Amino acid sequence: MFKNIKPDSDREEVLELLTYAVLDHPERGEAALRAYQSSDEWNLFGVEDEGLIVGVVGFEERENETIVLHHLAVLPENRHRGYGRGMLLTLIKERSPKRLTVDTDAEGADFFRNVGFAVYGSEDLPDGGQFHCVYEIDEE
Repeated sequence: MFKNIKPDSDREEVLELLTYAVLDHPERGEAALRAYQSSDEWNLFGVEDEGLIVGVVGFEERENETIVLHHLAVLPENRHRGYGRGMLLTLIKERSPKRLTVDTDAEGADFFRNVGFAVYGSEDLPDGGQFHCVYEIDEE
């Protein structure tokens, strides 16, 4: 089940997932959690399986119908089961953006490329990101 987990952001598995999303840096995971808890603009949704949050997607909606993804992570034991792709598809269905964007590392770029994002390299991205990924939604 895909749901808003911002109110549940104190759950241990949410912090664990955010830590995976920031390259296993616990201090960055804690900073990300604080950002979601304190910001009205940052949204945090997750997918549950048998009561456990197994994946999260953190994002911000911008004026130009763009969703900027800040974090996307799935517990290692639940990867390759479609949770990441499913969260993105649900986000598109529920929020109807014209595009999704994310800045990420090489591993993340591979995932986003595999789900249909255009991937562009850049040396100047914040937080060590190396790639800018964009998914344009067709209006059909």
